[in-house]
Amino acid sequence: MKKIVILLIPFLLTGCVSAKYNLNIESDLSIKEEINISATKEYFNDFYMDFPLTMVKEAYNNTELMSPIKQNGYSYELKEDNVPYPSVFVSKKYETLTSYSTDTIFKGQLFQEIFVTEDNNLITLKTSDFTPYAPDDSDGDMNKFPISDCEITIKLPFIATENNADKYDAKTNTYTWVINKKTKDKEINITFDKTRIYIYNLVFYISIGILFVLIGIGIYFGLRIKNKNKYNNTI
Repeated sequence: MKKIVILLIPFLLTGCVSAKYNLNIESDLSIKEEINISATKEYFNDFYMDFPLTMVKEAYNNTELMSPIKQNGYSYELKEDNVPYPSVFVSKKYETLTSYSTDTIFKGQLFQEIFVTEDNNLITLKTSDFTPYAPDDSDGDMNKFPISDCEITIKLPFIATENNADKYDAKTNTYTWVINKKTKDKEINITFDKTRIYIYNLVFYISIGILFVLIGIGIYFGLRIKNKNKYNNTI
């Protein structure tokens, strides 16, 4: 079955596609998949110049191209906030990580396989068989396309015990892998403990908690001393 990315048929001519692929894992281990796909500025400047929005709208409004999205339970939206370089935002929520790994129609684009394994409290998500950028690839396979620029992010509510991300944002507990034209090989590999909730700047919050406890103790003994002095004054 043709995958969702064929809605970007105009972009397939050069492979100059930029994608932001986000996986948001919730505390109940459900997962939301979000993809923002757009043609690069380089593509439109070289080939279509002034009318990228018109071209993307034509593909976006094509019923045949959009049917795979509806059939697989995806929602989609045309984003025009970055005119004249529009993008298509696609999302879907899964009840489990396993259902995501087996049902996502984006499997087979950058990675041929997505694996989810569980060992006691540790859950691992990893990929295999990376497909590098190949602008001269004209095998006619509409189920995959070359991506020249991609960021893959995984946001966790848990503590990761192992990962090979290129970037990490401690404030949001988000791991990012960067892929571009020069990437020859890549693998997503992250393991997290589902029993250990991540708290940003844990030391800070522990310090605040200790401070409140000390203040509480001070108030308690201050009131006891005050009441004792009041009682002695009445004798």
